[in-house]
Amino acid sequence: MNTSHQSSPPSSPSLSQPPNRAWIPWLLVMVLFSALVAACVGFLKALDGTPVSGALLAAGAAFGGTALLCLAAVPVVQQLRQRG
Repeated sequence: MNTSHQSSPPSSPSLSQPPNRAWIPWLLVMVLFSALVAACVGFLKALDGTPVSGALLAAGAAFGGTALLCLAAVPVVQQLRQRG
């Protein structure tokens, strides 16, 4: 029998795998944790006598920094899980 076997081209991971539903709760946890840190920073700056605009700027910077650190930790955890 002369049958030719053609391999299908590799498909992208986003098309072949269903979306990971566990990502949504973790994203919510990251946002809430970042908001908690921002609220604490804003409150401490307000207690220090900083004007409202300065407290809001500090809270926004704290939120952004915390959110970036949380999002940067996700690939690190994935790599550690693959090695272990």
